[in-house]
Amino acid sequence: MRIVATGAHLTYPHANGFHGDRLLLARYEPGLGATAVISVGLDGQDERLVAAIAPRRDGAVRPVYPDVAEDAGRAAWVWDDALYVADGPGGAEIVHTAAHLQDVCAITRDGGSVVVVRETGKECIFLRVDLDTGAVTELFTRDWHANHPHHSPFDESWLAYAHEGPALETPDRVWAWHDGGHVQVLDQAAISAEPDAFVAVGHERWLHHDLGAAVVAYGDSAAGPRGLYFAHPDGRPPRLVAAGERLWHCDVSRDGRWAVADTTGPADRPGRGWQDAGGVSDVLLIEVATGHRVRLARTTATSHPDHPHPIFSPAGDEVLFNHQGSVAAIAL
Repeated sequence: MRIVATGAHLTYPHANGFHGDRLLLARYEPGLGATAVISVGLDGQDERLVAAIAPRRDGAVRPVYPDVAEDAGRAAWVWDDALYVADGPGGAEIVHTAAHLQDVCAITRDGGSVVVVRETGKECIFLRVDLDTGAVTELFTRDWHANHPHHSPFDESWLAYAHEGPALETPDRVWAWHDGGHVQVLDQAAISAEPDAFVAVGHERWLHHDLGAAVVAYGDSAAGPRGLYFAHPDGRPPRLVAAGERLWHCDVSRDGRWAVADTTGPADRPGRGWQDAGGVSDVLLIEVATGHRVRLARTTATSHPDHPHPIFSPAGDEVLFNHQGSVAAIAL
């Protein structure tokens, strides 16, 4: 295991933090939150300051979650009701402000536009900000708590988002917007082995190699089967990739061969969900074709955002994760 940066935090798993052979990270201090966005080599060398982050006006202790345009290297993030864009170290500028902007945004591959979400009462408004003209276009509004926008890296005409809420009470978590319409990507009742029950899922992220999402069915779900699913918006049935009683967050390599997940407790301990978790989280490598899994690392997990949130490097030859106040990498 190699430490890439200390006192730092990965961006959200479904966002892209990579630009070339470098990685965008948030400097993060417990009790204070984000203090900077930095760029560092994947070898942990040559750290550069992209932007300093001022304390939030509301005093909230939060991470910052940049998203990097995969083809352009331009980064975007939301902080304290402002959308920032940076093309390199020291070049961050505010391009849009609005009250009650959510912390997660989604930039297109070419860096031309960003989707942000604004909350107004019970409504969540999805907006597209054109970074060349500054024009803001309303895409759609949901009258329930919707968040986690991210473009499908396989086909950017699909915008993924989530119905946020307690997982055990939310039967329609995974959604997509396409051609002006909405698609519920996963029928959680249909995959349930229990009559009149749904499988509780979350922490979805969309795939690079196919049109669809990787979704975790939590160990705390009353209904099963539990584990890692692939689900699709085009009518294909969902597939249980790997059964698991403690899976939590996930990522999939860009060629679709491998998945990685962290856990709610030791993967080798009896029980499911948070039973006897003991503040432990394992990082598991899963072969997509067979569901076979091996443990890569053991780390800790506490309240948000102190989760491993494992991700693959773009080449798929390393797994990176948050590790006890630092960002670590394991070569595969």
